[in-house]
Amino acid sequence: MPVSNSGYNNSNDRGLSNMEKEIPQEIHCGFSKELLDEHYAHYPAVHQNKIKEIEARLLKADTAMANTTYCPLRSLKIEHTQALNSVKLHKYFFENITQGAATQPSLEMLGLMERIFGSLQEWEKKFFALAMCARGWVMLGFDLEEGRLRNYFSDSHAEGVWSVLPLLVLDVYEHAYYTAFPSRSDYVKEFLKHVNWAVVSKRLNTAINMYKVKFCPQGE
Repeated sequence: MPVSNSGYNNSNDRGLSNMEKEIPQEIHCGFSKELLDEHYAHYPAVHQNKIKEIEARLLKADTAMANTTYCPLRSLKIEHTQALNSVKLHKYFFENITQGAATQPSLEMLGLMERIFGSLQEWEKKFFALAMCARGWVMLGFDLEEGRLRNYFSDSHAEGVWSVLPLLVLDVYEHAYYTAFPSRSDYVKEFLKHVNWAVVSKRLNTAINMYKVKFCPQGE
């Protein structure tokens, strides 16, 4: 699972066998290479394999037995969503952790932060508070219909809001931090010191372009 300049990630999402680079020793703060490798191996890598298994079973699912209370098709689709979102959210999470100290948000990101939240510091307070009460994920997202930033959280991989692109994603399941940090609070504070704002700002640019093309009324 190589580490690129854009954050911790694996090159092809197929497993841990293609490890090429090491996380620099600067990340001695708790986001060690060992912690992230273990996190990846036990969660998104396992879920990636399960997706293939579930999709194979879906091809054979009996649609004639479809039922809202229980049927194999319903159960398979529920678990497919759970596993698929786990892989996607973990990818966002690993990518938006920087190798060293946090980079700086782009001017466009700062402008939106100030307009929506008042300041970067006020956004951070709100994001931190959500991270302390969520059971699964916290994210800063861009609403493609409203063209604005919002903070969101979910208690499971399967929860989410439609037409929202994730910009900054934080895993707050206990497996993400309990072996390396004394508390969730310490974990979240350390995460905010290692946000790769270059990656987040790049995601914002993509979201804004999509909003302008697909959702923004003509002439705006």
